[in-house]
Amino acid sequence: MKNGLLTRRENEVANLAKQGFADLEIAMYLEISPHTAKNHLKQIYKKLEVNTRAKLVALLNQQLD
Repeated sequence: MKNGLLTRRENEVANLAKQGFADLEIAMYLEISPHTAKNHLKQIYKKLEVNTRAKLVALLNQQLD
């Protein structure tokens, strides 16, 4: 699955986004800067070929089905 393309940190960020965390909340939870959190999300979108958080969440939820 495409999720295998993600780094460990990107997986953490993606899972937090799936849980509804905002960018700033992800940054605070992972103790990284908001800029770094946004960069991780940009890379995740690129690797998984999505362009919105809603599409990311839908894709991640499909993996469970």
